[in-house]
Amino acid sequence: MKKSIAFLLLFLSTVAGMAQEKKVLTVGDPAPKIQYSKWLKGKPFTADQKDMVYVYEFWATWCGPCIAAMPHLSDLARKYKGKAQVVGVNVWEKTKDKPYESAIPEVEKFVAASGGRMDYNVIMDNNAQHMGNNWLLAAGQKGIPATIVIKNGIIQWIGHPIKLDGPLDSLVNGTFDLEAFKQIYAKRQQASSKQNAQMDRIFKAVKDAADAGNFEQLAKSIEEGSKEIPYLKGALQSRMFEALLTKKTPQDAFNYAEEMLKESPGFKTSIAMMVLERNNLDKGSYMKAIEWLKSSPRTNSLLLDKIADGYAKIGDSKNAIAALEEAVVKGQEELKDERYNGRVFDYTVEGYKTKIQALKNKQ
Repeated sequence: MKKSIAFLLLFLSTVAGMAQEKKVLTVGDPAPKIQYSKWLKGKPFTADQKDMVYVYEFWATWCGPCIAAMPHLSDLARKYKGKAQVVGVNVWEKTKDKPYESAIPEVEKFVAASGGRMDYNVIMDNNAQHMGNNWLLAAGQKGIPATIVIKNGIIQWIGHPIKLDGPLDSLVNGTFDLEAFKQIYAKRQQASSKQNAQMDRIFKAVKDAADAGNFEQLAKSIEEGSKEIPYLKGALQSRMFEALLTKKTPQDAFNYAEEMLKESPGFKTSIAMMVLERNNLDKGSYMKAIEWLKSSPRTNSLLLDKIADGYAKIGDSKNAIAALEEAVVKGQEELKDERYNGRVFDYTVEGYKTKIQALKNKQ
């Protein structure tokens, strides 16, 4: 199955680097304990009401498919009010080296601004990432969105929220056949386990070689991994680009990228972002990344904001301000465009304005 670029890069940079958890959770098992840092929306409750169905949907603010699923989950929460409790569980925010709970303010802001698009309970994982580790990874779920449904303390269903409607209805109505689904899920889990193990092995080989700066082994691992799972090639090559950028020279990285993008043009934006997120690179590197983002056929306010960051890094406040002013205009248009629901908020546009003023104050 083809994966999104964002998912592949996240899997490569984070999940593959985690200690591998033994898969101990499956359908029919007792549910793990619920532990979280903060209850962000709704009234806290204990998940022990007899015959109540508890739907735990795992999401992150960067996850496009998670955001797209939110209105439908809200519809289900309203439809089954009093019979099912829907809980959005925030996991896997990109906090880098900071404690997970450092992301609470940004996630709170996202939830508050989402309003009726998230018309259900929301909690956030804690610094130990208990929910991500002891629920998702323990059940072999390495991608989001993912949903785990509990009734009477037992895991009844695990899957993608887009497929939740039928199982939820039968669980609420008492007609769900747990034993039959256990057999179906066991087959799915076996296939998923095999694929996950394969991807883990490929990504680990690439990560280990990149971390060691062993470019010969890195190239070999990328070649071998790409032969095994062809759609991983662009994500694996992105790891080579990053390693060259940080352990050799930007010129080496960009020379590699020129060849890489002939085969995987869809990764141009993601590797440009990779450059702009780094500090202390040369002016040419930032300008190249800016050029790549400007060439995107789908320029939006979020990309313009990143372009402005690039200009700011090279001390070009004039062009940074111009990019942000364009971002404000586009952002205001996007607030009225349902395609950007959940991605651009009033506070997003206000953030662009704040950055403009900060840049002007420095002039």
